[in-house]
Amino acid sequence: MKRLTLLAVALTMVLGMAASAFAAPEVTVSGNILINAVWRSNWDFNDGDAPAGADDDAFTIQERLDLGFTAVANENLKAVIVFRSVRGNLGQGDLADGAGGAAGGGGGTVILGLNQGYIDFNWPGTSVNIKAGFQPVALPASVGGGSLIQDDIASGVLVSTAFNDNVSMLAGWVRFFDTPDAAANDIDEAQIDGLILALPLSYEGFAATPFLVYAAPGQNALQSAPAGLAAFGTVGTDEFEGAWWLGSNLELSMLDPFIIKADLNYGAVNADNDRSERDGWLFDAAVEYTGFDFMNLELAFAYTTGEDDDATDGSERLPILSDSWALGTTFFGAGLITGDDMGDNDNVGFWALALSATGIQSFAEGLTHDAHIVYAQGTNDEDAAAAPAGLTYGRSLTENETMLEIDFNTFYKIYDELTLYNGIGYVNIDGDDDGIVRAADEDGGDAWKFQLGLKYVF
Repeated sequence: MKRLTLLAVALTMVLGMAASAFAAPEVTVSGNILINAVWRSNWDFNDGDAPAGADDDAFTIQERLDLGFTAVANENLKAVIVFRSVRGNLGQGDLADGAGGAAGGGGGTVILGLNQGYIDFNWPGTSVNIKAGFQPVALPASVGGGSLIQDDIASGVLVSTAFNDNVSMLAGWVRFFDTPDAAANDIDEAQIDGLILALPLSYEGFAATPFLVYAAPGQNALQSAPAGLAAFGTVGTDEFEGAWWLGSNLELSMLDPFIIKADLNYGAVNADNDRSERDGWLFDAAVEYTGFDFMNLELAFAYTTGEDDDATDGSERLPILSDSWALGTTFFGAGLITGDDMGDNDNVGFWALALSATGIQSFAEGLTHDAHIVYAQGTNDEDAAAAPAGLTYGRSLTENETMLEIDFNTFYKIYDELTLYNGIGYVNIDGDDDGIVRAADEDGGDAWKFQLGLKYVF
């Protein structure tokens, strides 16, 4: 009888362990809903002249939905799945693909695509973390809110570990880009695969992450790859040999309340044909003062190389995969919600100075403001205007053209989860009639935006 009792207890323990091992993961749901109304004028800086653009005088209301699931099996294993809708203009099919869309919405097929989907786990008995799947891939950056090279979702496998309290390592393979053809079949050699190595360093009052990226574009990869990767040559006929980037960010907090930040990035795309090559660099630095209770102040400087007047030797601008870098919240990017900035790879080739006051406490609880003043001048040679395909009027600046931007943004927390946004942005381009033109000589002008938006985070 005692043996049977012990057997029953042992069997119960085994079954309990088995049930625990195969227990359903704990699933949490998160997401957000963004709704944004934007009034904007002269967005393409043509003052309504021909060719009339859709951005001359426009009013749009856009909406985007994000829905995420995190399935946690235990402290060492979880899966992340995030769906994102299209950024739809209300009244044009409402978050739909446009097929059958009618005024007021309803028609068409709602597009809610996979934005992220990856497995995140620690190798048993070690401090090695592995993330595999469609996931955020961002290179180190301390100024501008994100990397000017890569800060987006991409497929890959990233492995990270800490050697000690001060030194870590991240390495992995990433497929930055892949293009299907019109028949939804993969084009041969149409992908851009890359290897990443980064060494995060963290000490008291000092942090930096040097990195190295090597990418191998297929021969046909640049047929519809990001325009910032290579702007020259006859795409699909030149054999691209590879692309690589290196750099580091830097943050010094030992002088608190002054924080010094900087980034240095260099990148190059190599090809058999010199005309199809591209290389350039970015340097930026900022000083942030956090000693005030009612706001933070930051003074930032940035420089990126621009085109020269010789198209036969390739491009002199930094190659870009998918960036999120910006100063201010209009010309360079970094809009508050959706559809409210001019961000584009075409604006590479500039130097800029920006003064920002963020988190300004207002008269009412939950009411804050951000203010930005940005001045920029082009570093592209004025004689380069007719050469590279990657220079665009109203976005790319020559050495004789300047840009002034003033932003004032307001945030009011109606609830902890619900924020009301207001953004006012003004941009003036003092252009050059001999500069980068589209259909006729233009000399810049004024552009502005006014927006109201809601963001509910759950």
